[in-house]
Amino acid sequence: MQVTTRGWSRDHGPKPVLFANLTAQEVNEEIESFEKGETYFQIFRHVQQLFRGRRRVHFTARISSHAELNLNGSYLVQLELSREEIARLFYLTHGDAELPELIKFFSELRRVELVGAPREEKADGN
Repeated sequence: MQVTTRGWSRDHGPKPVLFANLTAQEVNEEIESFEKGETYFQIFRHVQQLFRGRRRVHFTARISSHAELNLNGSYLVQLELSREEIARLFYLTHGDAELPELIKFFSELRRVELVGAPREEKADGN
């Protein structure tokens, strides 16, 4: 994932603000303080109480990282996406996939979450 900015009145091309590889990024539960050079990935669960004891649950994802901006300072950059936004982005990027392909894709994602990513083999095969 990459977040960039461009000049509004004088466009000198995209300037990267935030980059994070979310496929390998650890999900952080609670964050006491932020550190430069680190990227933080959080999932929030929001419960909305409805009438008659019913409730609605919303999920959002937040990515936070340090960014050096030419706005006279140093800033914390955060991106939040709701579950619905993530679902729409998934549909837009995977809508052409067949069901067996999606099942294989999700199975691999789940395996990585449960047991970790496979280690890369060294060039000599060890």
